[in-house]
Amino acid sequence: MSMAISGWGTFMEYFEQVVKVADTYVAEHDAQKLNWSWGEALLMYSLSLLDDALGEEKYLPFYQAYADHHHRQGIVVDQSDTCAPVLVTNELYKKTDDEKYLAMTAKGIDYLKHEPRLFEDLINHNGHSHDSRDYPKSIWVDSIMMSGVFSAIAAKDFDDAELGEFARTQPRQFAKYLQDPDSKLFHHSYWKILSRPYPRNLFWGRGNGWVVAALSMFLNYVEDVNARRILREVSSALLAYQRADHYFDTVVNKPGDNYRESSATALIAAGWLNAMSRGYLSMEYEKPAINGFRAVVENLRIAGDRAYMTEISLWTIPMFLMPYRLKYGPYPGYKYVKTGENIPYGVAALILAGIYYRDYINDKKTQGQPV
Repeated sequence: MSMAISGWGTFMEYFEQVVKVADTYVAEHDAQKLNWSWGEALLMYSLSLLDDALGEEKYLPFYQAYADHHHRQGIVVDQSDTCAPVLVTNELYKKTDDEKYLAMTAKGIDYLKHEPRLFEDLINHNGHSHDSRDYPKSIWVDSIMMSGVFSAIAAKDFDDAELGEFARTQPRQFAKYLQDPDSKLFHHSYWKILSRPYPRNLFWGRGNGWVVAALSMFLNYVEDVNARRILREVSSALLAYQRADHYFDTVVNKPGDNYRESSATALIAAGWLNAMSRGYLSMEYEKPAINGFRAVVENLRIAGDRAYMTEISLWTIPMFLMPYRLKYGPYPGYKYVKTGENIPYGVAALILAGIYYRDYINDKKTQGQPV
């Protein structure tokens, strides 16, 4: 059953439920069996940030076991999705000074610096991986999070001017190819063979969540006027599509004709909360952000001492023809994607939202403002 949290009385109880979801995931999974890929990577990175927020090393053994296993197996960084895990190896290097984590992180830096460019400074989403043989050369909105955030973090951590210059190109160039000039929302992908976004005029909720969360996090490390502008534009556009129940749909611009989606909602809330705390966005996002975060937490499935984040859509890929094949109804490549519970990237989105929620409320309390 789902347990509603409204009326519990303190904001910390929302954060504590996020910690409970993290604890549940760790208790139910073997870190050494998790893939060297983007979803697991974002979870591990978020657990490292949660350790920092808690002032503990509660989850360190879990994400360290993950990295150590893949170090023994040997890692390959050959696309955006396999670049994402160096987010956590970089965290581990900062926390342990272990050179093996530096060597793993260096593979991600090398990928960003030397992988051939597809458009200007943008890299083919599938890089030179096996996937690149089967899918058209393209950029995906996902990469704003999977490699764009890391480029900003690593540029600062390693005082790398070359990587910093690369990082600063990313927000503006992703927007050039993926942002719709009218709605200001982001398309899922841009195909070289078509010379246009694909699919057009369908604005994927989690994809726009990647944009909001990633640009907000990006600005924590690299100051960039383009990132600020784009964050404001996308955020303003999304406000009109927040549902009455405070969620966002899996296709945000088709209200009433698809389904609400929790990872998109958590990512947007996370980005807005962090952005308000740091002055990237105005206070008009306070209620939408807090309401969105709380709505997702209130819809957790509680089972004894375990907690499960619900309504997370599974992998969503801009597949050939799928958005338009009327045999399956409108945009089946999005609206018929199944949902699940405690999927790694969804849990990561909730953890980020929980951290930024706690930070935001604590900042208000410190300033003597009502919460």
